[in-house]
Amino acid sequence: MKPYPVLLLFGLDSQTLPVDAEVTRHMIARAEQVLRERAWRVAASEVTDDLDAALAPFAPAEWLVFNLCEGSPNQPFYYASVARELERRGFAYTGCDADALHRTQFKPMMKRMLEARRLPTPRWTAVECVEELSFDLFPALVKPAGEHCSFGITRESVVFTLAEARAQAATVMEQYPGGAIIEEFLDGEEYGISLWGNHEDLEVFGISVIRYDALPDLRDRLCTFDAKWLPETEAYQKTMPTCPAPLSPALKDELEVLACRAHIACGVRDYSRIDIRMQDRRPMVLDVNGNCALSENSGFVETARIAGWDYATLLDRLVSMAASRASALPAGTRIEARPQIQTP
Repeated sequence: MKPYPVLLLFGLDSQTLPVDAEVTRHMIARAEQVLRERAWRVAASEVTDDLDAALAPFAPAEWLVFNLCEGSPNQPFYYASVARELERRGFAYTGCDADALHRTQFKPMMKRMLEARRLPTPRWTAVECVEELSFDLFPALVKPAGEHCSFGITRESVVFTLAEARAQAATVMEQYPGGAIIEEFLDGEEYGISLWGNHEDLEVFGISVIRYDALPDLRDRLCTFDAKWLPETEAYQKTMPTCPAPLSPALKDELEVLACRAHIACGVRDYSRIDIRMQDRRPMVLDVNGNCALSENSGFVETARIAGWDYATLLDRLVSMAASRASALPAGTRIEARPQIQTP
């Protein structure tokens, strides 16, 4: 039996799309199953509108938390807010700390961190007032500044004029809090670099590529929400990733080095997926995805499977990373909770 029981913490509410709820519940059931097969004691707790109630039965000194919460910043299970509360209570938990999750959620903050380390990323500007938006690099991509999982990214996100950019920014800002961001659109294949570890043991275990050759219209040549999550759509069916990506040794090395530098620059911990496109044969960081999706159909998990890591081994390793931090937490910082529940 492993040294700690594991709490699978996840969130669902009325804002959660049906497809997300279905994927999440299936993921939790499978995670419980495979972690028990690896001799972890497991419980699950759902956050709907009360994070305190979801955590109350679990003693921080005795439980590891697998932080599977996502959500937007206005939801009680926004993963950075959850991480902040876990830190306050003294839990050891998987994945990024609260600061890294928040900074990578908000794209302008992430962009500034990349630029501070002189890492290449498409030119961009934040949109706070539509009427004052000024940008002259077209085609461009307009998307929510504070969302993830491709929320708010559609074929209309690709714009060709300043007037289109302002109109799309207005649409985005009406639908999503946190403003918008506009960046130059790079037309070409998109690489997803999956990695795990921390600092000296950081390891790239796979690179996938999405090619958009089957979609001649430039507006379709990006990873929209449909392309990422809805198998019945043409966008999904025509943008299936290839893994491992066929790469020259030189480009493979270049992508791996850049992904590791982006992971470190953004303070990401344990695991991530870095999205990269090419500009004039130079790789550019599009996004840093800390605590990326861990459902069995996600890109990170599929890449791990192709690299030889089955689902049980993958989750076991992520929990073990958190367990290695548990003994380092100062005992005095831990908040005692009510008696723990029993697990099978």
